[in-house]
Amino acid sequence: DRSINLTGLRTDKERIVLLFVDSLAGNLVLTGQPDGLIVDIGTGGGFPGIPLKLALPAQHVLLMEPRANKIAFLHNIIGKLELTRISVIQSRLEDFRSMITEEEKCDVAMCKGVNIEHILPDIDRVLKKNGKLVVFRSKNIDNHHQLKGMEVCEEISYELPFGYGNRVLSVLQRES
Repeated sequence: DRSINLTGLRTDKERIVLLFVDSLAGNLVLTGQPDGLIVDIGTGGGFPGIPLKLALPAQHVLLMEPRANKIAFLHNIIGKLELTRISVIQSRLEDFRSMITEEEKCDVAMCKGVNIEHILPDIDRVLKKNGKLVVFRSKNIDNHHQLKGMEVCEEISYELPFGYGNRVLSVLQRES
């Protein structure tokens, strides 16, 4: 029985803080949102999508991940946790065929540990016109002119416990 480290994190404390606590900070944006559809782009081992699903069971969550070994892991975890209203798509955002109608698209897109410049050109494939893109970051966005039709509507700072530092949720929407 061998184990595979999907994250590269070494200690339990590191995993709890950097994966679970940081992922749950997404609640700062989702609190008060209607129970819409959230897509977690490049979810990897299911972060932030699965912790947010556990915290907000009414939300419908879509996990998007290109790597087959992580897809198998995600299906396994979803089954073990008996989660409902959660789906897994094996695709990169740029390879994903666009959701056809505006109703099919997501209300919120989230990404953690994914370069925002790789997401912006293709975000229309999954995000509703008035939807929000939430990016987990270590600092505020400073190059606003490179946001390809999106604008920062808020940035929420928070501090991780045990000295793991400050983080920021950058919330972007289409320029109006």
